Amino acid sequence: MRSPKTEKMVHSSNTNLKELPMKTEVEKIFNDLDALLDFCRFELLPYNPADLYNRQSKVWQAYEASKRPRRHFDRNDRNGERKEWKPRGTQNYRSRH
Repeated sequence: MRSPKTEKMVHSSNTNLKELPMKTEVEKIFNDLDALLDFCRFELLPYNPADLYNRQSKVWQAYEASKRPRRHFDRNDRNGERKEWKPRGTQNYRSRH
């Protein structure tokens, strides 16, 4: 004869974990862990899950820096395209010979 507690344990262990809804906070943590793992793989850095959200960790600082938007080459150029280089002043780079 089984006790009521073991009946509940057997019944609850049969449920599929994919059907349980995950809270958005937990889902964000897992997504951030996956993103940090991918970053460490591509940058050849040591992966440690304890580095997640740790601002003193060098790996987390590098990860956050990689996610910042890049600055444009020229503030007036919104496309981010590099302009052609032109020599400044009267000295031309070809006149050095």
